[in-house]
Amino acid sequence: MASNFIKPIEIQSIDVSTILAGTWKAIGNPLEGALSYIKITNDSNTDVIISFDKTQVKEDNLYILAGTSRPIYFQANAVPTNYVSKLPKHSVAYIRGTAGVGNVYLEGFYNE
Repeated sequence: MASNFIKPIEIQSIDVSTILAGTWKAIGNPLEGALSYIKITNDSNTDVIISFDKTQVKEDNLYILAGTSRPIYFQANAVPTNYVSKLPKHSVAYIRGTAGVGNVYLEGFYNE
């Protein structure tokens, strides 16, 4: 049962030198909570594409330029305004692009 407490996930990260062109690789482990906020920071020298899925990669979801970050507030876009909008629990973030230097980080918060 949800409470009024927000809990952070452990930061997930991946070294972009381990990415093979044209293939998807998971960023860390399945996300432990149904996230209402995430932030992806691309602290590398290569652009990347992110996808979220529980079982298999289906489509490109986010394009993150090298050296930038992207915050996503799921609740801010919920309609109607009292609807709860979250990324499903145990979702996996996948990454693809070309090998480079640096890391991509994923951080987030969920309602416990």
